[in-house]
Amino acid sequence: MTISPTSASHPVHEQELVFAHVRAVLGAAEASPVLPRLSRRKTARALASAGFCNLTGEPVRASALKQDGTQFFDRSETVLVESLTRGRRFYGLFVEPTSPTHEDWATITDMFAELGRRVHGRLAPADQFRG
Repeated sequence: MTISPTSASHPVHEQELVFAHVRAVLGAAEASPVLPRLSRRKTARALASAGFCNLTGEPVRASALKQDGTQFFDRSETVLVESLTRGRRFYGLFVEPTSPTHEDWATITDMFAELGRRVHGRLAPADQFRG
């Protein structure tokens, strides 16, 4: 991920990212996707503690991660997170930074790193999850 400490006054422009299990394979062309389940409860707690809210301003709850495509914004409304669900299986988050400051982005990536340690997930460009 691109975080340049020398350009702290400029917003971060990062490619679209996915947070999913380290073994996840999304949209594999020849094979079925591999979508290990993530903990909705742990993910919701991490997002809520980092200040993410739904579009009506309510903190993230585990039940909100049951629905595919549910959207959340961080406190500064510069990072969009969308739930990725197949059936009843919550398998990840689509993460789209729109222009967070370097400080805000560092806080968010630290939150995802800590969450990743707890649920065996990682934040990476979507292409790295393709089979």
